[in-house]
Amino acid sequence: MKFTLVIDIGNTSTSLALAGANGLSSVQRTASDCPAVQLEIMPQRAVIASVKPPVNKQWETFLNELGVHEILWVSHESDLGIPITYPNPEMIGADRLANACEAAATCGAPVVVCDFGTALTFDIVKKDEGYVGGIICPGLPLMFDYLAEKTALLPHIKPAQTTAVIGKSTAEAMQIGAHFGYLGMVKEILAQLEQELGAEMKVCATGGFAEWVFHPPATTMSQTLRAGGLGNPVPVDPHLTLKGLARIAALN
Repeated sequence: MKFTLVIDIGNTSTSLALAGANGLSSVQRTASDCPAVQLEIMPQRAVIASVKPPVNKQWETFLNELGVHEILWVSHESDLGIPITYPNPEMIGADRLANACEAAATCGAPVVVCDFGTALTFDIVKKDEGYVGGIICPGLPLMFDYLAEKTALLPHIKPAQTTAVIGKSTAEAMQIGAHFGYLGMVKEILAQLEQELGAEMKVCATGGFAEWVFHPPATTMSQTLRAGGLGNPVPVDPHLTLKGLARIAALN
């Protein structure tokens, strides 16, 4: 069986996996500026999405030393299985292209991909026009970081689930504000997109904070979830980007 190493280089961390005929295996994470791979099988080919160009050469050298000499850096010029009608396609992040590729193939168009990371991005794929554009919002980490940095008395905290509606402590008040405020923002953006794309619009989500926003049950990570107040089931797949890279590998 032939394998391809798929790598998603983010601003802080990098996710990678082996992609083969049976899907992904050996999924792992490492620091973006410190390349590391722990695999029993080292394929000769790698397909990479990077949003941190300063480390690209470092990764290329690292992979070459491991014997991986065929590297595809995903861009708007790669075959994604969908057209791109965005005015400046060279400005689209490679991870967002991978997300769009996988979402269009598995969900069908029109589809909106919500990626909850340091930033929250919405990428839109239409039936005939393909990738048409997106929306970028501050992510949950930025919300908490900004509150702590720009105020003297608010603590630096991380997102956490809460069932309260009224905060009984500063930290709880911040958690509630972030949760309902963030969910409200997501609901409004999706409502506006549905008006634009029509009732047949599908939605899928990925990223570290997708489940935090969509109130998942404490079961498997990649099952269909229902967002509180959003009304429709939203599939959440933590490996959507890596799967998109695997699909791009097959197309190229």
